[in-house]
Amino acid sequence: MLVIEILFLRNVIFDENGILKYTLIVILTFILGYIIFLIRRLLFSKPSITLESDHVISTKHRRYDASQIECIYINYRRIGFKLYGKRLVPMDLCFYFHRDQEIAGVEVVHEWAARNDKEIKHKFFQTLA
Repeated sequence: MLVIEILFLRNVIFDENGILKYTLIVILTFILGYIIFLIRRLLFSKPSITLESDHVISTKHRRYDASQIECIYINYRRIGFKLYGKRLVPMDLCFYFHRDQEIAGVEVVHEWAARNDKEIKHKFFQTLA
């Protein structure tokens, strides 16, 4: 997408039409800013999920009761809480542990699943954005 924007910007700068030229420059600058914002959010955000005794607080600070959670998926380092009636795991219920916290974190997830009688499945899962 960034390459396409650069090609459009190159064509717009060498275009002779005045008002169209400046309108496209503003639109392309907005798109470039949005791309930078998305990349920054992707690389520098630190998602965290809080496991309470009978509920989960997601990365978007939403509360999900244990009765809403069908099972827990673990795929390598990635962990996701699947809700009842949903085929995909919501993105705010998907996370991973840092390497130095992984063993202790997975043990906490196993304890939470046992306490709330939830099944843990070790398989690939898809997320819903």
